[in-house]
Amino acid sequence: MTRAKEYMELLTSEMEEFRSDVSRLEIINDQIQNTKVAIDLSEIKSLLETYNNQLKRQSELQERQYRRFETLFKKAGVYPKWAVIIFIIAILISVVSLVYASKTKTTLEKFRGINQIEKVISF
Repeated sequence: MTRAKEYMELLTSEMEEFRSDVSRLEIINDQIQNTKVAIDLSEIKSLLETYNNQLKRQSELQERQYRRFETLFKKAGVYPKWAVIIFIIAILISVVSLVYASKTKTTLEKFRGINQIEKVISF
């Protein structure tokens, strides 16, 4: 029985300590709720204003660059389709004529070789 009595005394003392802790926490909570915090935003406002000015300058620079590119594209003349087609046809004709000339040259060289062989054979 003495052990149960000791446990009961220990339990009651723990409960009393718990109640005192809870009451202290309630007092602290009331103090915290009544406390008002003032935030000084003057430094942040100045930083935000400078950042905003930088963003405005950057957007103005981008707009100027965009307008500059736009005028360059307008000034840059795009070749008409007919000029491009004629240029491609001229290149194709040049390639075909070079191939024809090389084949003709090889054919003539073959005929000259055959003629020389015939001359040698006829002697």
